Amino acid sequence: MTDLQTAFYIVGIVFMGLMLLLGLVLVATVVVIRIKIVAIHRHIEEKFGQVINWAEKGSAVIEAIKKVTNNPKK
Repeated sequence: MTDLQTAFYIVGIVFMGLMLLLGLVLVATVVVIRIKIVAIHRHIEEKFGQVINWAEKGSAVIEAIKKVTNNPKK
């Protein structure tokens, strides 16, 4: 093999190694970002669940008040 050919092989091996590392880092980054997004989504769903529970309790109170005001005792 000539020196130029050896140099190209070495550059090719280094480039493939760097691209492999870059690909692994990219996959790891996507996984970490996905995990964080899922965690944020769960947190938001929990907060919405709390708000919905409060709204249901409020509507139950309002319905009870309506029943009391519509049917006054004689």
